[in-house]
Amino acid sequence: MEKVFHDNGNGTINVSCTYEDKDYIPVVGKVVDRLCSEVTVKGFRKGKAPKEVAQRYVSNEDIYNGMVNKLIDKDFATLLEGYKDIEKVANIKPSLNVTFDQKAKKYNFLYTFVNLPEADVKKCTGYDIESKAKAVTDADVKAEISKLLTDNAELVPSKDSAATGDHVIIDFTGYMDGKEFDGGSGKDYDLTLGSKSFVPGFEDALVGIKEGDRKSINITFPKDYLASLANKPAKFSVICKGVKKIVLPEENDEFASTLTEYKVKTMEELRKAVKEKLAANAKATARREKITKIFAALEKDSKVIIADEYLNLSANQVQESQLGQFKQYGLTLEEYLKIAGTTMDQFKDNCKKIAKEEATRFALVRAVSSMAEISATDDDMEKRFGGKEKYAKLLEAANEQHVKNPSFNAEGYFAQVKDSIVQEKVEDYLVANN
Repeated sequence: MEKVFHDNGNGTINVSCTYEDKDYIPVVGKVVDRLCSEVTVKGFRKGKAPKEVAQRYVSNEDIYNGMVNKLIDKDFATLLEGYKDIEKVANIKPSLNVTFDQKAKKYNFLYTFVNLPEADVKKCTGYDIESKAKAVTDADVKAEISKLLTDNAELVPSKDSAATGDHVIIDFTGYMDGKEFDGGSGKDYDLTLGSKSFVPGFEDALVGIKEGDRKSINITFPKDYLASLANKPAKFSVICKGVKKIVLPEENDEFASTLTEYKVKTMEELRKAVKEKLAANAKATARREKITKIFAALEKDSKVIIADEYLNLSANQVQESQLGQFKQYGLTLEEYLKIAGTTMDQFKDNCKKIAKEEATRFALVRAVSSMAEISATDDDMEKRFGGKEKYAKLLEAANEQHVKNPSFNAEGYFAQVKDSIVQEKVEDYLVANN
């Protein structure tokens, strides 16, 4: 068998395998023998008919398919042996086209493999991109402390009328055309007025309600609501079982000392700690912005190749991920599209856009890591898993599990960890050198 590699320049490579008659005729013979052994001919036990008789019941299509499958099984595992850029090939099933040269009596098996996204990067330093961290002001600190006060507020039962921002505990029943409808009822529901978690108009109608009050609320569902309810009028019967007011803690040293996140004793120490945290967040934001700008500059100056099949598969994975998120929120895809005001084609285009951005970043990271000789070392892996001893135990456990269950393979997981380490080191390198 003769094997030839060819890079197509579009993110795929061809592996051409040519079989002469001396390669495939013995295989055909074995296929015919197997097929004949499975034939039942009248007057003979299964597989016991003479070969020349049994072969009359064997189709040429079955012989051909058997030969192709046997040649694939024989050589597939070693197809990429000898290819100089084997690390570029993605773990995606290749396509196969089989042709026969009648004159030369040769079969050609043309496999097309998909490469990982790759980028031809000219340079990865010297872009001189700036992204300054936003200065933290006293107003920023004050706003953050106000948020802490709100987050640590108490809900206190009240006999007063409910106002926007208060919590009301309600039982409610929804009616359409005089009949209760699915999903329109609830008991002991804790609703924050002004949260906009209910249909528009519902919460506004409860402002001023008191414990023990009953109220009827008429609303019309918005046109972009769930398809079964959109544009339809409904009536809700509501019983208020309680009102709770938000009472903020006093802004003093006692309050500061209760905040486990900051571990301080006084308000003065809290303001200092909050300012440091906000400054750190601003610095991290500026770093992310700089990294984004650097990658944009790299992409502009580079040639990025992403195979169509790789992009399509990645887009499908993005779609599946988003559909999983919709399910967590109890939404079907159709309901999401309605609420988001988008079409199926727009949704798919957006998934493809996300997939392309991720593939491009992947290709650029790999290119920079190669150019700057960045890799994930054993020391990096040991540090990631809490030290040399813990990492060694993890590897040992993975090997033991593989011995017990050969289908268990942790290599993919460790490869992902190494990829994440390389990406972090590449980002550090780019920030330091641009």
